[in-house]
Amino acid sequence: MVEKTPLFKKYPKLTSIPWVSIINSPTPIHKMEQTSKTLKRDIWVKRDDLTHTIYGGNKPRKYEFVFADILKKGKKTIVTLGGIGTNHGLATAVTARDFGLSTHLFVLEQPLSEGVRENLLCHHFFGAKLHLMRNPFHRKLAMKIKLMLDKSSYFITLGASSPLGTLGFVNAAFEIKEQIEKKLIPEPDKLFVTAGSLATCAGLVLGLELAQTKTKVVGIGVTDPSRSSKQKTIELAKKALLIMRNKDASIPNVSEKLENRLVVDHSYFGGKYGASTKEALEAIDLARKDELKLEHTYTGKTLGGLIDYCQKNKVTKNEVVLFWNSKSSADMTPYLNQITYSDLPRKFHKFFDDQIKNEDLF
Repeated sequence: MVEKTPLFKKYPKLTSIPWVSIINSPTPIHKMEQTSKTLKRDIWVKRDDLTHTIYGGNKPRKYEFVFADILKKGKKTIVTLGGIGTNHGLATAVTARDFGLSTHLFVLEQPLSEGVRENLLCHHFFGAKLHLMRNPFHRKLAMKIKLMLDKSSYFITLGASSPLGTLGFVNAAFEIKEQIEKKLIPEPDKLFVTAGSLATCAGLVLGLELAQTKTKVVGIGVTDPSRSSKQKTIELAKKALLIMRNKDASIPNVSEKLENRLVVDHSYFGGKYGASTKEALEAIDLARKDELKLEHTYTGKTLGGLIDYCQKNKVTKNEVVLFWNSKSSADMTPYLNQITYSDLPRKFHKFFDDQIKNEDLF
């Protein structure tokens, strides 16, 4: 499998970086027929919602490098963080179970939705030990104590957006390059992707630069602008490049070129993480016509930004625009049918108050 990995085919010396096969690759890439008709322009989608059979999305690509590092170091317990409905936490728990590792998930409250509650239930189903924290300070302290006391534990940063995790999306960029060369898609002019914890966006910027494509990356910010800025995205890309160049000095130093390849736009953020927006809901409805299931926190906002760009910018109809679908579309119903909120630690029951009240009526 290593020899078939696009990044390693391009730079064989990088095989000295620990890597483990996790994703179903390459993920499909195809035209969004109905969206293209509506916007009168070619809109394509990269189906990273299909990276993993149980739970896909953008995290499994990062884990091919992150989990390889965990296994190399002989760690047994993962410590990580997020909101109560964190996609990252769920992907971590699923992957950890595959490798026989345990997960401790330190979470904060976030706006409730059906998706948040479903993820919370799945966290427990897939074996995550849940810790509900009062605020970021207490969470940081609790994680620090856990890491100090348990020498077998390994910290995965928010969204697995470390320089090592970023390499997963440098690899993804070379995967796109191969799909372009195979004429599965015309070379994109613009690529719209979520800018959240940043590794997805940073890795694509770096990879597309190294692959010498013409594609410009538009990161749609879905977190506070201070956390998902262009500057921080570029900094993360540079750190990933440093890892690569330390293994292979022949890799060109493209640090100064990254700035011109990226735009980060927070116009569709909605003022609060997880808040729904009109643009996101409209994008979700449009994507449904192409049989894509999006959500309002990440992918709906990203496609909403893409739609707004197409409507406001009069450019040639030949412009090729690519939407990166980074949220898992896997059906979690089989797992949800095996668990109820009462299986969760009691302090999490309050997030299902309406269900509890309805049960009290009978």
